[in-house]
Amino acid sequence: MMLANEPDIKDAFNEVLECALKLLGNKEAAMRWLGTPVRALNYATPISLLGTPEGKDAVLGVLDRAEYGVF
Repeated sequence: MMLANEPDIKDAFNEVLECALKLLGNKEAAMRWLGTPVRALNYATPISLLGTPEGKDAVLGVLDRAEYGVF
């Protein structure tokens, strides 16, 4: 597991936030979701996983499945 540097984490955050905004409709709901433990992520908060490429991919996968109603 390779940790990302600060610009990578900012890019990951922005990408995930954009996807969450599209799904949830507003920034407040997206930010709340990012800080809430998610069962599909083994109860980790999405924001806590953005420090690695694998974590970012896991969060984006959850958002993608939610967009299509697959839980």
